[in-house]
Amino acid sequence: MNSLLAGFHREHPEIPVEVSELSWSDGKTKLMVGFNSETAPDVLELGSDWVAQFSSSGVLASLDSNASLMQRLSDAPKYSLPSGMWGGHYFAVPWLLDTRVIFINDSLTYLIGEAFTHGLDTNHWNWNALNWMSNLLTWPGHISGIGVNGPDQHRLYKKFLPYVWSNGGDLFDSAGHPTMNTSQNIEALKYYVDRLLLGDGMMETQKNLDDAFVRGKLGIWFSGSWLLPRLAKVPFKWHTKIFPGNGNNPGESFAGGEYLAVNNKSAMKREAEIFLEFITRPDNELAFARKVNEYPADVRSQSDTFYQHRREGAVFTEQLQHARMTPVIPQWLDVEGIIEDEVSKALYKKETPEEAMNNMQRRTEELMKNQ
Repeated sequence: MNSLLAGFHREHPEIPVEVSELSWSDGKTKLMVGFNSETAPDVLELGSDWVAQFSSSGVLASLDSNASLMQRLSDAPKYSLPSGMWGGHYFAVPWLLDTRVIFINDSLTYLIGEAFTHGLDTNHWNWNALNWMSNLLTWPGHISGIGVNGPDQHRLYKKFLPYVWSNGGDLFDSAGHPTMNTSQNIEALKYYVDRLLLGDGMMETQKNLDDAFVRGKLGIWFSGSWLLPRLAKVPFKWHTKIFPGNGNNPGESFAGGEYLAVNNKSAMKREAEIFLEFITRPDNELAFARKVNEYPADVRSQSDTFYQHRREGAVFTEQLQHARMTPVIPQWLDVEGIIEDEVSKALYKKETPEEAMNNMQRRTEELMKNQ
């Protein structure tokens, strides 16, 4: 970031920039306090699942009239655009993106044949193949076939939603009404709980499952590019595959993103937009994304040689074309808590998958009705 700011100061020495850090744990709270006290920063970096709560409250400035930023939006993946919109207007620009893929421990593939695991084409790489492989890669007492993310705030839903989407389901319809308890969603939770957990799964937090895969204790794990630097040092072979679909449905992974927005009450709106234009400019965006090991929002830059030459880069690039973001509703962070609570109850057998999805539907309807 210091390097990026130095470049901005060279081009715009008349515009001072002061950086304030936000942590994952209290960042949103600090921003809300800042808006309430009218001390919020001029420029904000927001997670893709945060934007709707702010844009729907009227605290972000509309970017519709900025031609440069509108061009940035046209160069981003279509699935990333709704997260920056509210009421038909744009309030945030996607900056960085990333996704998650399936990691497979090749040191265990002698159990099922290395040629088979690498040779599964798109037509045969599905939930049945994933389940079959995880069963065969299980070595009781030593190695678990697959990792199952258990109760883990802000993470569990990211591991569950791809099963919903890849089974032809969704949690909300196009009008924003909850559709949690459909047959596709119930089936997705049943698969997540029963076929992944019984006999061959290790249920833990994301951090512990990342550690287990790096230590060679997991055959299969669904994780992100943050794992790549650690895996560069492991003694065993491994490779990645895109998230599989079920039946005739394509596999769709979870995509997260960092967005940039402008405070609607900023006294330096034009300067703030100039700063956004600079750091989202394709050359600057790509340079920064490479440094932090994420993808730029500009789809043209996602095929940069850095990503193609990076270990498993082609798989991540392909997966980024088959991904989705969280639904754009102001109550999402509260809904997220309901989803994770009900999935956890199903994982611990306190509720059946059908009961969990029915309760998820009921609780979400009540939440949205009361807000």
